[in-house]
Amino acid sequence: MPKKGAGSGKYDFFVVGSSTLDVVAKTNDVERIDISGRQVERLVCISFASKSELESLELHPGGSASNSAIMMATLGSSVCLLSAVGGDEFGRIVLADLKKCGINPASVKVFRGMATGVGLDILSGPGEKSVLVYRGANSALGPADLSEHAINASKHIFIASLVSARNYGLFRKALAIAKKYRKQVIFAPSITMLHSWMQRLRELKPSFDIVIMNYEEGSLYTGRSEVREILGLLPGRVAVLTNDVKGAYAMEKTGLRSRAYFHIAAVPVKVKDTTGAGDAFSGAFAAEYYATGSLQEALKTAVSASALKLTHKGAHFSLRKPVLAAFMRKNSSRLAVRRL
Repeated sequence: MPKKGAGSGKYDFFVVGSSTLDVVAKTNDVERIDISGRQVERLVCISFASKSELESLELHPGGSASNSAIMMATLGSSVCLLSAVGGDEFGRIVLADLKKCGINPASVKVFRGMATGVGLDILSGPGEKSVLVYRGANSALGPADLSEHAINASKHIFIASLVSARNYGLFRKALAIAKKYRKQVIFAPSITMLHSWMQRLRELKPSFDIVIMNYEEGSLYTGRSEVREILGLLPGRVAVLTNDVKGAYAMEKTGLRSRAYFHIAAVPVKVKDTTGAGDAFSGAFAAEYYATGSLQEALKTAVSASALKLTHKGAHFSLRKPVLAAFMRKNSSRLAVRRL
């Protein structure tokens, strides 16, 4: 268990990862096909060489790192965000929205002559989403963009999705500096990041204070399918596994060989948009865990923040604390954390 308020620095969190502009396209003019194999793969099919109708088309700033950073700021944490946008109109929209949501965009790199990253989110039903990703300026982030002073000035380092070769150099440097200054690192990768870096991550043998993955990511990383096995094999003192409507699971090392396992159910809500729900969970969990020192309270807060995000359109979700508190009071009976 971390000591409440442990660590020193100007910022509570130094967050590293992507910022994008999400193009959210909603359509019912698609076919959904399930293919059974070792795992069931769900496919969205659009007719070839024809036009498919969209019900709506909206632009929303997003990106895993900025989504989590905004949730941390919402819960009262001070945040320094290292991310990237291009020198285009999309980039200006993202920077303006970050500022509106309480994040100082001064540390976000603007790469002139490059395009801002774009996520094309295809919504084909309640909770059903497919994403086409253009990394853009996010791929240009490298070791030279990382300030040693920024990490030293932060209590905790939160690393979200990074994918490119330059990103990997930044990742390695961030871990080295964090180790030098004894900073706690939270690792919340994407499935694409794991696919791209799996072999290098295994060779690196990193150790994190907290690892947060969804079930698919955790299963890929460990090669296991049983929740307790996955949690036990993830490289974190605290490991968290989200699993959609099944809720979230967590493991905390309480001694050299002793571990405690927990589960919390998901709170059912009317889903408007799933984009950024996992990022909201990750940001809320990290912020609450280090603020209170309680894994159980962190799970309750994270599940609640994620549920509220599902009722909101757009990935950037600036949640007001009174709204979160009211939601948690209303659903207190559902927010029971049980030991596994």
